Amino acid sequence: MAITLLAYAGSRFIQAPGQVLAVELAGIYLPLQMSVNSAVALLVAGLTAAGVDWMLQSEDGAPRTSRFRHWTLPAMTAWVLSLLLGNLTFDLNWWATLALCTLLLLAVIMGEFASAQPEHRYHWLAGVVLRFLTLGLFLILAITVRAVGLRLFLALPAVALGAFAAFSRLQLLLPGQVWRPVQMAGLTFVCVQVAAALHYLPFSALGYGLAMLGLVFALNHFVSALNLEQPWLAPAREGLITLGIFWALALLVR
Repeated sequence: MAITLLAYAGSRFIQAPGQVLAVELAGIYLPLQMSVNSAVALLVAGLTAAGVDWMLQSEDGAPRTSRFRHWTLPAMTAWVLSLLLGNLTFDLNWWATLALCTLLLLAVIMGEFASAQPEHRYHWLAGVVLRFLTLGLFLILAITVRAVGLRLFLALPAVALGAFAAFSRLQLLLPGQVWRPVQMAGLTFVCVQVAAALHYLPFSALGYGLAMLGLVFALNHFVSALNLEQPWLAPAREGLITLGIFWALALLVR
């Protein structure tokens, strides 16, 4: 955590020229801007995931296999917080946000540590907290993507990566569930299509985030019920109601 936070702060003092990668796809020119913030976002994600894995290996009661499920959320947290901090003005508010990010990162790591050990006294509570944190991080990601005004070809990959990570972690938090990458890719595809449509609608950053969060929650709720072999009608109705509430809120804050 100390090295990750040092990377967040140190990147604001590093002045380096960015690189523009010229990518041509189907005759369309796509300039990709690579900067210090881009490199830090990738590095801290890998560093945090590796640190959590090392922490789990050092504990006798932690699982020796299938630790992948405990990498996803810490890596997503470090990546999303890097995007958030990298696009804020470097002033006193930035340091206050860094302090809040520290608490959030600590909560995620402690939650993953407790959820990895079935005999831990906070095992059940950790699962509940991690679900809320996963959804909260996706909301932060969606708001950040909308607030910085990324072009569509840059916004969609960020939303897709965040949705895929969120769906994967939420699924693996369910008891007895295994990772279903094809299913996660299908859910992510649906989110990307909706995100592309919302990109051109007059939603505020918060409204955009709420609309995408409602979609992720509804899809995950429905698919989780199917994976647990529950009747589909009630989860579908609950998901649609939740989606309607979130979209109504998104319209109100437009």
